[in-house]
Amino acid sequence: MTRSSQKFTEQELLTEIYSAFEPFQPPTPETYVDCQEVRGRWNVMRELGNKITRSKKPTCQIYTGHRGVGKSTELLRLKQALEQQKYFVVYFAADDEDIEPNDTEYADILFACTRHLVQEIKLEKEKNPLLQWMESRWQSLKDLALTEIAFDGLSLEGQISQFAKITTNLRAVPDKRREMRQKINTFTPSLVAALNEFIQVAQKTLPADCRGIVIMADNLDRIAETQSEGELSNYDEIYLNRSEILRGLDCHVIYTVPISMVYSERATRLEDNYDKPDVLPMVMLRNRDGSPNPTGLQKFRELIYKRIAQIDPDLANGLDSQVFDSSETLEQLCLMSGGHMRNLMQLIQRAIDWIDQLPITAEAVQNSIEEARETYRNTVLDSQWEILAHVSESKQAGNNEQHLRLLLNRCLLRYRYYDDKGKLHCWDDIHPLIEEIEQFQAALTRIRQP
Repeated sequence: MTRSSQKFTEQELLTEIYSAFEPFQPPTPETYVDCQEVRGRWNVMRELGNKITRSKKPTCQIYTGHRGVGKSTELLRLKQALEQQKYFVVYFAADDEDIEPNDTEYADILFACTRHLVQEIKLEKEKNPLLQWMESRWQSLKDLALTEIAFDGLSLEGQISQFAKITTNLRAVPDKRREMRQKINTFTPSLVAALNEFIQVAQKTLPADCRGIVIMADNLDRIAETQSEGELSNYDEIYLNRSEILRGLDCHVIYTVPISMVYSERATRLEDNYDKPDVLPMVMLRNRDGSPNPTGLQKFRELIYKRIAQIDPDLANGLDSQVFDSSETLEQLCLMSGGHMRNLMQLIQRAIDWIDQLPITAEAVQNSIEEARETYRNTVLDSQWEILAHVSESKQAGNNEQHLRLLLNRCLLRYRYYDDKGKLHCWDDIHPLIEEIEQFQAALTRIRQP
């Protein structure tokens, strides 16, 4: 192989390329690809940003999509756009430090918002209603922070850090989680009042041209649904029963929510409480009739090209010969992702695992596909193969529990597009990796029989 740049050995080059497709790392501004053309014209500023910039009152929006489809990437782009328009944006990924996804309640989310606000806008204690709130309740709250230190003896940074300690302990100490939540729940009305007072004071201390504060609570869609017998599920309790609390902050807020809530009988209640939920669609690599979508495939080529170009521009120009052994190999890999960003990254990394030098061969890509396909084979229950076969034929999924489970684990994918007359179409299909699985093919034969 000849390349103008020989700054890497073959193994170093594979490592660089492998790392460029890290599935859980948002793209840099240089590697971002605008896919609204094959996402049904979805644009983050129009879908989420305009409501913030054009409203004179605080707004509360909910936002979802398949996990790994690019929600965080779009939120971070919105953060940048709003900051350029003089908003103060507090973004946090809640599952990193703030919540335990398998056991989350509304108080955890409220306290996480509190923690990040007080950390990013450091008001002196005398002007800080949240520190005053904490101090007045310290005798009750110090057990949550697992400390015997006197609050008034702490420095400003030390006082602020107590909010982080409480959220950390809520996540890390399951034996005390219920007791800790009961205490926080008791203080919820006063916490919301102190939080809103903090927001009002903070807005006066921020630069005069600041247009407002925006909170973005990301990764809440990773919360697992739990339900005790005779009780509401935690989804209903958090997003429906406690919607007044989540909506009650005197600033703009965007919460991510699990996709299964939006595609369910809860959809109208969510819209009543928060306005219409916003869904980030999949990238359409195939048309509804199953034929390849040239525009979608070009977008994924561009995505791969840009990441390779950051390593070696000359190598990127040989995408179909030096990086992959042919354009057909590259197209096959893209199509098998189903238009799912994280799946694309994972397929590329798996394919690289099968080679010792470039180019990535058709055999390596096929091995990658087979490994990924095995995951879906293990995911689908025996009773679900015929459901998938029916959706594959009709291109429409229902809103019952079976379909929602398949949607949540990405066995079913949802797309949208506008036709030439401007009419919006939404359709569903199985993940392409399922198509060649024997059980699916057998189910497809059964439902096609007269």
